[in-house]
Amino acid sequence: MVVVDASVLAAFYASDDPRRVTVSHRLAVSDSLFAPAHLDAEVVSTLRGLARRNPTLNAVVPRALAHLAAFPIRRLPLAPLLTRMWDLRDNVTPYDAAYVALAERLGSPLITCDARLTMASGCGCVFELIV
Repeated sequence: MVVVDASVLAAFYASDDPRRVTVSHRLAVSDSLFAPAHLDAEVVSTLRGLARRNPTLNAVVPRALAHLAAFPIRRLPLAPLLTRMWDLRDNVTPYDAAYVALAERLGSPLITCDARLTMASGCGCVFELIV
């Protein structure tokens, strides 16, 4: 059981990301994937940014979105995480705090491609950084 953040799925969907193969393998060997409910919005935002920089990606984004919608990640509500997210406000963004709070609550590692997040103080979860 692991928590996956949006940076991992962004690397998965970005065909030119050098971490894509590593991410694909890591997701394939995980038996249970979890994320806060806002995961999808963050991934869509990332895909939007990628497509704005490289308009040829607009043709593949609909397929990526369909895949994302069916991706076997259990999305959990934010409400039970809000207090812990607030506690982390001085160290991480609210978006990242949701992943940290969920990993802490589940006692699971948080898989991320965000090296800066792994160095944030006050986080009570184990990070698995994909580089």
